[in-house]
Amino acid sequence: MSESTGLTFPSDHTLIAMGAPGEAFALTMEAALIAAGGKRTNTPLATKLSRTGKYQSVHIEVHVASRAELEALYAVLKAHPDVVYRL
Repeated sequence: MSESTGLTFPSDHTLIAMGAPGEAFALTMEAALIAAGGKRTNTPLATKLSRTGKYQSVHIEVHVASRAELEALYAVLKAHPDVVYRL
C-alpha cells in the first residue's frame, strides 16, 4: 500500500459529479468512468437532487489502485460536457 496526501491505495473512492437531473445523466457518468477503465464496486450508484431540483449529484464508487488512476477518472468527469461540477 502507498499513501499520498492522506489517501491510501489501493482502495475504494466515491466520485461525485453534478449535472442535469434524471437517470440519463447518472448512467452516462457511470458509462464514461467504465469506458475510461474505472472498476465499479458493488455499491449501488446513488443520486441526490439539489435543493431546488435544478441539479443532481451522482455518487459512483470505484476501486482504484493508485493516485494516478484516481486522477485520471476525475479528469474524465472534468472533461465531460454534461458535468456542471465534480467533487
